[in-house]
Amino acid sequence: MSEVQWKFEGGAFQESLPNGKTSGTLVVSPVSVKFVSEDGEVEMPVTGIQTELGGASNRMLFFKHPEQKGWTFFTTDQGILKHPVFAKDTRMAGTRSRVRRTRWLSRAVTFMFLGLFAALGLGLWWGKDPMAHAVAKRIPVEMEEKIGKAAFGSHAAANQLVKDEAVLEEFEKLSAPLIEAIGSTRYTFKFHIIEDSTLNAFALPGGTMAIHTGLLLKAGSAEEVLGVMAHELAHVEEQHSMRNLVEMVGLYAILSGLFGDVSGIAAVLVNNAPYLLSMKFSRDHEREADAVGFGYLMKANINPRGMVNFFETIQKEQAEAEGINMNGALSILSTHPATQERIDTLNALIKAKAGTGPYRKLGLDFEEFQGKLRDALNK
Repeated sequence: MSEVQWKFEGGAFQESLPNGKTSGTLVVSPVSVKFVSEDGEVEMPVTGIQTELGGASNRMLFFKHPEQKGWTFFTTDQGILKHPVFAKDTRMAGTRSRVRRTRWLSRAVTFMFLGLFAALGLGLWWGKDPMAHAVAKRIPVEMEEKIGKAAFGSHAAANQLVKDEAVLEEFEKLSAPLIEAIGSTRYTFKFHIIEDSTLNAFALPGGTMAIHTGLLLKAGSAEEVLGVMAHELAHVEEQHSMRNLVEMVGLYAILSGLFGDVSGIAAVLVNNAPYLLSMKFSRDHEREADAVGFGYLMKANINPRGMVNFFETIQKEQAEAEGINMNGALSILSTHPATQERIDTLNALIKAKAGTGPYRKLGLDFEEFQGKLRDALNK
């Protein structure tokens, strides 16, 4: 190889230099190691040259020679030892061995830290829901109500709300047994009927729940509506929406909520409240809401078959709608997919725990209620 190919960036120490140190280039030839800088050139013969490792993590290689007293050349490019003049020098076998060991240790430490960071990242990923749950529990109910109100206001205009007193009174009668069975000590549930033809219902942090007229008119029984409501209210009690929101705003919100004052992230959560209605619940959250909602129905002695029937209804309509533009008619499926797995699980719960009744008579003529709702919508 030519001399040009064996140049290495480095430096030199010597008392006569400005500040005792300067940078330059080490040029290795078969007979010498030359240091070239703006201050001139200094050369050390290869014969008798001494090498030493030092600096942080032994990454620097130092050269000294008795003929150049007070001079020390150095470089961090340990590839210099691959030059034939050093590679064949048995005196440098120890230095080369230490360089290899240092390089191996450096790589091992690097991989260890990468592994730790990867493990930390995976830990945060797998633990984000439990951490978000812990943060959600610390959030005051007043803040939840504010977040729910902000989300509801972004979705439902005042002119969309059904305000017919007869309809609302009947709906309150419908929901009363379920609310009593839930017996929430945290939330005061507030219900709204939204004039919208989509099969949809949602419950928000703080206890606000809305149900679309499309769902009420499509349901085959009051038990089907109550099954949907039980599922939605379980999401509220288990704080699934709050947990999703905390996760969405990021690690800062989680750590701030865990180790600081949750009021510090209030503005961030409220500003992101409108995104709640487009969020999808995880499969675990959906399973939990199904199981908890089923428990509410059992406690209220309401036939849980209604929950399954409605899931089967929207699943059937989804299958029939494939390839057809339904203009969002099945929008409930975007956030609450009625999978066969969920239906099978609920059927198994019914078989194991529900028995055959008798169940509560709801004291509501559901078809008459639907008729009143249609009349109200046609006014």
